[in-house]
Amino acid sequence: MARGLGMRTLHGAAQELERQRPFAAISACLGVGEALADIFGARAAEVLRGDAQHTAPGVNLGLGGVDFAAVEMMLGLVDDLCAQGPLAVIIDDIQWADDASLQVLNGLVKSVHQLPLLVVCAYQPAPRSKEIERLAHSLASGTALLELAPLAAPKVIVLLKHLCGAEPGPHLRRMVEGAAGNPLYIKELVNALALEGAIEVHDGIADVTADCPIPPLTALITNGLRHLPDGVLQVLRTASVLGDGFTALDLAAVLEVPTHQLLSLITEAEVAGVLRSRGDRLHFRHDLVRRTLYDTLSGSVRGMLHVKTAQALAGAGVVPERVAGHLCQAAPDAGYFLIAWLAESAVHLTTRAPALALELLDKALTLADPGSEHYSTFQLHRAIAQLACGHLANAEESARCALARTTRGPGSEVVLRWIVVEAAFARGRADLALKEARSAYGNVSVPEAEAVGFHAFSSVCLFALGRLSEAEEVAVTARHAAQTHADSRALAYALHTLAVSRFLKSPDTEAVELARQASRIAQEALHPAQRHGFQLTLANCYIELGRYHEAEAALAAVREATQRTGGVFLPWYHLSCALLAFNTGRWDDALADIEAGLETAEPFGLKRALRALGTLIDVHRGTPPTEVRSVDAEKTSDDGWVASFYEYLPWCASALVDEAQNNHERSYARLVDAFDGGVGHLAGSAVLGFLAPDLVRLAMARGDMTDAQRFASAAQKRADSSGARYHLGDALRCQGMLAQDPDLLLRAARCYHDAPHPMNEAHAYTDAAELLVRRGRPDEACPLLDRALEIYTWLSATWDAARTTARLRGVAMRRHKRRPRNLVRHGWDALTPTEHIVAEHIAEGCYNAEIATRMSISRRTVSTHVSSILKKLDMTSRVELAGEVIRRQHLDRSRPKD
Repeated sequence: MARGLGMRTLHGAAQELERQRPFAAISACLGVGEALADIFGARAAEVLRGDAQHTAPGVNLGLGGVDFAAVEMMLGLVDDLCAQGPLAVIIDDIQWADDASLQVLNGLVKSVHQLPLLVVCAYQPAPRSKEIERLAHSLASGTALLELAPLAAPKVIVLLKHLCGAEPGPHLRRMVEGAAGNPLYIKELVNALALEGAIEVHDGIADVTADCPIPPLTALITNGLRHLPDGVLQVLRTASVLGDGFTALDLAAVLEVPTHQLLSLITEAEVAGVLRSRGDRLHFRHDLVRRTLYDTLSGSVRGMLHVKTAQALAGAGVVPERVAGHLCQAAPDAGYFLIAWLAESAVHLTTRAPALALELLDKALTLADPGSEHYSTFQLHRAIAQLACGHLANAEESARCALARTTRGPGSEVVLRWIVVEAAFARGRADLALKEARSAYGNVSVPEAEAVGFHAFSSVCLFALGRLSEAEEVAVTARHAAQTHADSRALAYALHTLAVSRFLKSPDTEAVELARQASRIAQEALHPAQRHGFQLTLANCYIELGRYHEAEAALAAVREATQRTGGVFLPWYHLSCALLAFNTGRWDDALADIEAGLETAEPFGLKRALRALGTLIDVHRGTPPTEVRSVDAEKTSDDGWVASFYEYLPWCASALVDEAQNNHERSYARLVDAFDGGVGHLAGSAVLGFLAPDLVRLAMARGDMTDAQRFASAAQKRADSSGARYHLGDALRCQGMLAQDPDLLLRAARCYHDAPHPMNEAHAYTDAAELLVRRGRPDEACPLLDRALEIYTWLSATWDAARTTARLRGVAMRRHKRRPRNLVRHGWDALTPTEHIVAEHIAEGCYNAEIATRMSISRRTVSTHVSSILKKLDMTSRVELAGEVIRRQHLDRSRPKD
C-alpha cells in the first residue's frame, strides 16, 4: 500500500536470535551498511561499529547501555531519507527487538508529526518487555494503536470459503471454532486437513467427519511439513538455525555442500510455500514455521549447527556480532573454536557489541587454561567490555583481579590500571580514581613515560573533587614532566586543569589561552570522546567572559561530534547552548536546548541544571506557580563530576522562586550562603554574574550596608580580572546602587548592552529610573522605563515588567498606554525569531538534519523547535506549515510598497 502511494519503503522483522546485538533490528530495516551506501548511511554504520565510542572518564553509554550517539545518528538518517521523499518504516515482531532499536523506534514515533514518515510496528502481546510498554505508552498524537483481535465469525466463514473453494459445512465450522479466530491457525488447519484428504466437497459444501480431532498449531505445522522430502526437511532444519533472512551461500557453507546442489531443494521449499525470496535473501513464510523446525532439533544438534554456522559466517568475513550470536547458543565442545576466534575478534566485538562480548568472554574464561596467554587477554577484554557496558564497579573489580595475577599479557598492566582509574572516575568516585592514579604513578612496574599520564590525570581527579589548589599544584609538575617526556596526552590534561582552575579563581585572557592550548593539543593527542570535554570547557569560558561569538564557534565545532559520541557530552553541549542563549536573551532558544538535553541528561546529573535554567525562565516570564518547573537545590550522591560545576543553577533558581513568592529573607539567605561558602565546587566569586547585583540590592533593602559593600568590592575585583563587559556592568551596577548614582547605573546598562546581556540591561535601566523618580526627575526616568519595558516585552519577562511597574507606579500610572503587551502564546505572532527561520527553511523543503547544518544547531534542537511551531500554530504536519509560510510570503510580496 505504501509503495502504491509512491512512498519509499524500508521493512524488516526483529529476530529472536539477535536480541543481544545493538541496533540489529533497526539497522537491518534501514539497510545501514548495505543499500544505503550514501555518506550519511556510511556515517551511521561508522557509529554502529563503535569507531567514535570510547570508555573515557565521564563517558557512559547511558541508561540501559543504549548508545545515545548511535540512536541520534539513526534518527538523523531517517530525517535525511525523509528529505528525499515520503518514507514508510515497517518492522514486525518488535517483541524480539533489541533495546537500542526500540529506542530509535520511540524517537521515530515522536517524529511522525514533523516528517513525511509512516512508522508501522507489530508485536505479539507476549513476551512484552518494559521497552515495548514504554513505546506503547509514549505514542504521539496522530498515532494509532491497533489490536489484531480474533476474526469475527462471519469473516471466519468467508476465509474458510476462500480456502476450501466451497461453503464450509457444520463440522468444519465447529472444528475451526477451536482456532479462536486466529487466521494463521485456520489456514494451517485447512492446509493440513487438505493434505490428509480429510476435507470432502459434496453439493457445494466442504466438510470433515464429525470425529476428526483438532490438533495444536505446532502439530499442524509439523504435519504440513512431513510431506516434504527428507532432503528438503534437512535443509529447512539447518536453515532454522541461521534465523530469518539468510542467503543460499550461508546455507551451503553450513551444510558444506556446493550451492548448486541446494538449488533444487530450496526451489521445492519455495514451491511448498515454506520459504520465500526477498532480494538475495530467503525467509520463512512465518517465524512460527522456523521456530517449529528449530524445536524439532535436539539440543546437541542445535548446538553443533550453531557452531558450524558461526564457523561458516566467520569464514565469510561477516560482522563479528553475528558470529557471536551463534556462539552464545553453541555446544559446549565449541571451546577450541570459541577461544581461537575470540582471541582474534575480542577487540572488534567489545567495541561493536560489548554486551555480547561480555557473555562470550565469561564463557571463554571458564574454558581457557588459566595459565595461558589467552586467559590474560580475555580478562583484559572482559574488563573493557564491562566498562563499555556501564558496569563500572564490575569493570573495576575485574581489572583489579587481573592485576593481582602473577602472569599477565605483555603490556596489559598499564591498560588494566587505566581501567581501574577510569571506572572509578566514571562512577563518581574521583577519590578512588585519585588513589589509583597516584598508586600507578608511584609503582616501579609502570614505565616512567606512562606514569606521567597517571600523574597528570590525578590533577583531573583533584579538580573533580573540588580541591582546586592541589589540582593546580599537581598540574604544574605534570606539565613539566609531560613536556620532558613529550607526552601530549598528559600535557593536555595538565593544561586543562591549570586553565579551568585559574579561570575559576580569576577569569582572564591567560586562563582562556591555556584552555585553547589544551584544546589544540587534545585534537591530536586524545581520543575524540575525551577531547570534546576540552572544547566544551573552552566554550563555557567564552560564555562566562561574554565572548559570545567565540562561544558560538566553539559549540558549533563540537556539535556533530557530541551527537556521535554521546555520553555526558551530549547533555553538556545542550546545557552550554542553553546558557549562551539565556545570557543573550534568546530564551525560547534556551528552552529548546533544555528540552533537547533532558532526555540524555539524567545518568550524568545534568538534568537538575537543565531544569533549573528552565525554572529561571519560567519565573521571569510569570509562569503560574503550579506550572513552574520544580527545582531541587540538593545535589544527589550519584551526580557526575561535570554537574558539580553547575550546582549554582538549582541554587539560584531556588532563590529566585523564593523572591517571586515574596520570601525575600530566604532568598537572601540562600544567596549569602552561596557567596560565602560557594556552591558545589565553585567559590562564590565564580558565580558572581548571577549573585552580586541581587545581593547588593537585597542587602541594601535590609539596611546591611557593610555586606553590600563587601559584595560590590568582590564584583569590582572580578571585573578588573576578566575585563568582560558584563562583569564590568555588574561592578558598575553595584557601585551605582551603593552610591545612589544614576549615571553609574546608565554606564552599567551600556556595558550590558555591549555584552549583550539584555536582562541585566533592563534591570540597570529600572534602577536608574527609580533613582531619578525619587529625585523628582520623572521626565528623565520615563525614557529609561520605556527601554526597560521594551526589553522585558522582547524577553516576555512579564514578572520583571510587573515588578518594575510596581516599583515605578507613579510614573507608570501616567503612562498606562506604554505598558508591555501580554505574552502571545498561540498563532503566528507567538513564533520566536529562531522559529521563524526554521519555518522558512521548512518551506524551502529542508528537513531537520539540513536545517541543523544551516543554523549550526543540533538536529534534536531543530526537532524541538518544529514541535513548538506546530503546537503554537495548531498544525499537525510540516506540509501545513510550509503551505502557510508560502501563503504569507505571497501576501507580503503582493502588498503595495510605501
